[in-house]
Amino acid sequence: MTTTPPGWYDDGHGALRWWDGTQWTEHVAEPDEHASPAPTEAEIVASELGFGEAAPVAPAAAHTPYGAPQPGATGQPAYAQPYSSPAEGYEPGSHPGAPAGGGFAAATDPRKSRLWIVWVVLGVVLLGIVIAAAVVIPLLFLSASSASSAAHSDDERAAVATVGLYDEAWQEGDCDKLVAATTESFRADQGMDDCAAFQDEAAGFNASVHDYEVDVTDVETVGDQITVTTNETFTAMVDENGEPTDPTAGSAGYKYLLVESGGHWLIDYAE
Repeated sequence: MTTTPPGWYDDGHGALRWWDGTQWTEHVAEPDEHASPAPTEAEIVASELGFGEAAPVAPAAAHTPYGAPQPGATGQPAYAQPYSSPAEGYEPGSHPGAPAGGGFAAATDPRKSRLWIVWVVLGVVLLGIVIAAAVVIPLLFLSASSASSAAHSDDERAAVATVGLYDEAWQEGDCDKLVAATTESFRADQGMDDCAAFQDEAAGFNASVHDYEVDVTDVETVGDQITVTTNETFTAMVDENGEPTDPTAGSAGYKYLLVESGGHWLIDYAE
């Protein structure tokens, strides 16, 4: 336990009282602009030890309230129950964090700001929001994409694959792919029931257009039929009369009607 050195300290009751290093004394000082000079520490100690006849002189700005017993007047101290021990509940500088200068020094000691704690907490919260957004938003998009893909049945996906196979048949002049993607009646209606004739027509088609692409825009099932709608883009190399021209971007929309035959979805009509 540290010992507070002798001196004038706030006694916790609104007054300055002399602490002799081990206990409170009866000497009290209160502000008074006309007070006499304060006694020295040596004079106070000598008085307490019984040297000299004069009673201790009050420190600077000290006075005694009207009607209170005067120190030394009756051989009794100024207080019937002097502050004789720190056990009474207060010792200068004894409470945790208090400086040696007493209550006044503790009251005027600058307090450390705790605002940084607020900023740290706010930063952690904002970081959590950013991380959550980075993780949750992509998951939401992925979930939406999966839901959109699941909206088409296996039959509809098979129908879309058939339309793609039909496009490959034209671009490659492949009769086998043509037969695998269309019904016999469709080939007859389109004049493609002869493989050699189809290959000649496909060769002329590929010479007249370049960069042909098929984009499926809609799939619909009605009864036992599936309709696949496409937007097909290309670069035309000839004009409407079949004459060579500067490359020109073009597009066309088609609807393919597919029916099931032998466990496969085949194109039966196109417009």
